[in-house]
Amino acid sequence: MGIEQLAQSPWFDADWYLNQYAEVATSDLAPEVHYLQVGEPRGWRPGPSFDPRWYLAQYPDLAKADISPLLHFISHGEQEGRLPCALEAVRLDRALWGQHGQVDECLSSLVALLTDGSLLEASYAGFSLGRWHAWQGDWQAAASCLARRPEGKGCLPKHAGPALLTVEAFGRSGQFAEAWRRLASLHRHAPGLADTSLAVANLLGWQAEAYPEAGADRQGEWQRQRLTWINDVWQRHGLAQIELADPMVGLNLDNLVGLGQGQHHRALAGAERPEDLRSYRSSRLTPHQREARSPLLTVIVPAYNAEEGLPTALRSLAEQRGVKLEVIVVDDASSDQTARVAEAFAGQDARFKVFRQPSNQGAYAARNRGLAEARGDYITVHDSDDWSHPEKLAIQLAGLQAHPEWMACCSHWVRCTPELIFSNWRMEEGWIYRNVSSLMFRRGVFEALGYWDRVRVEADTEYYYRIRAAYGDQAVGEVMPRVPLAFGRTAPDSLTAVGATHLVTQFSGVRADYRQSSQAWHRAGAGRPERLYLPAEPAQRTFAAPEAVLP
Repeated sequence: MGIEQLAQSPWFDADWYLNQYAEVATSDLAPEVHYLQVGEPRGWRPGPSFDPRWYLAQYPDLAKADISPLLHFISHGEQEGRLPCALEAVRLDRALWGQHGQVDECLSSLVALLTDGSLLEASYAGFSLGRWHAWQGDWQAAASCLARRPEGKGCLPKHAGPALLTVEAFGRSGQFAEAWRRLASLHRHAPGLADTSLAVANLLGWQAEAYPEAGADRQGEWQRQRLTWINDVWQRHGLAQIELADPMVGLNLDNLVGLGQGQHHRALAGAERPEDLRSYRSSRLTPHQREARSPLLTVIVPAYNAEEGLPTALRSLAEQRGVKLEVIVVDDASSDQTARVAEAFAGQDARFKVFRQPSNQGAYAARNRGLAEARGDYITVHDSDDWSHPEKLAIQLAGLQAHPEWMACCSHWVRCTPELIFSNWRMEEGWIYRNVSSLMFRRGVFEALGYWDRVRVEADTEYYYRIRAAYGDQAVGEVMPRVPLAFGRTAPDSLTAVGATHLVTQFSGVRADYRQSSQAWHRAGAGRPERLYLPAEPAQRTFAAPEAVLP
């Protein structure tokens, strides 16, 4: 089987191998056989683009597997996003985001690789330059670099991120013909990718914005098509679709409701859930039957000056199907009407409770207040301005019930503007990715590991990795990966988008320093939950944290 894999793989170049190593021709062995039996054990390369010694050193988990590095890469590694050899473009990309060295020098070197580098180097350099310019908001420059990037077999990275970013760059820079052409290519190569459907919705949105003179009928049709493509993401997985709460308002994050509820929608919850909708997955129970049999699930909603987005978050929780809910809203001493909005909502839905912090202490202190009040057998969190699909919580709860070995689980989400333009601050494999804030855990986890760390950022990620350290990596599952079960509202003034706590500091800066310190604590207590317990208000810090992330 291995011989056949090599013969059919572009990563084994028989002519190159024969020319590179003279003794192969006199060995009476086919090049593929010689490589596996003689060449690879010596560290010889099968072609110019794969280095077996580097591959084993870079990925030490393979040393115990006793498998051919090349065969592993062909069968698994390439799909997992592993690299075949050391690349200068990768080193420059890491230096660029980590701010190691001069940014201009890194960019110039990447441009040189894009122009004159090998296929591997040029393809990765084009992606690196494209996403850097995209982060800077220079979509013309991003489109230019991505247009020059080679494509096809042997290009890196192998995932759909480069193609999706290319569509976005052309769309955002107003080059719609090229954007649609690139999107058609992406759809051919990744027809089942949810990001592809969201990209169509985005292109229609940018097109509508660019041509306001198109007329009300045409604009309306574009908006209807956008909603159809968004629903396509869930429809293909057998999940409920959404509609507009008020058709006269138009498509935006604050106007979404589960299909069938728009006609009876109320501004403050309380609408009956229709029983004729398709229930979650293959279950024969109706949503009401599932809710009656459901254990209690507590959802904690920390809120600070969130009066505008909070109704959307609370409505999406009120519309959750098939779960028995307790929703705890903790107002963090807001200066606006956040508490009154939450209390008005709770007045119409007995599942909702509101607590007020005496002073502003930060989102994680607010979460901890909710955690102390939680009565649920299962616990999760919901941000105060995000929206969740009506079946999100039921899907996660079903995942935990189906996997007793899981102590917690996450779902996936996608970031978007209030106008439902989907994107991500830094392109990886796509726009849709794991939502650490969706972490749902058993009550026993809270009893064993305690509370969130009292910092301004990163505590949700720390708790996620604390659970994995305490119970093992397999103790945290993911439900319906690459399917967005929540929309995260992008806010230009959030702690993830500005200042010393920007997300870019995860590569070099306060977030990176915090992660390094917290993970050292995790390693010291690995497999010992009692050593990883954090009280709500510790007398002193268990591990060091940068001053910028402290409350």
